[in-house]
Amino acid sequence: MSWKIVEVKSDKVTMQGHLRGLEIQFPNKIKEAASISVDGKTLKVESWVADDRDDIVHVMLADAGAKEKSDDKPSEGSNTN
Repeated sequence: MSWKIVEVKSDKVTMQGHLRGLEIQFPNKIKEAASISVDGKTLKVESWVADDRDDIVHVMLADAGAKEKSDDKPSEGSNTN
């Protein structure tokens, strides 16, 4: 999966960031928050780590897309014989 350039917004600060799956990186110009806006969609933050070496923030977003619950039963390939 490749990185996608996105618009990150929190409070009144807007900047470009790089998104790959649920991982997003952007310059350390935004204060830590419980949620951020990514391309106009507000997403919850699972973890927030500032890397002082490069002045970059590494954020893991909460998986809001996991709406189905698993019943731990295979949906295909089950053989009862």
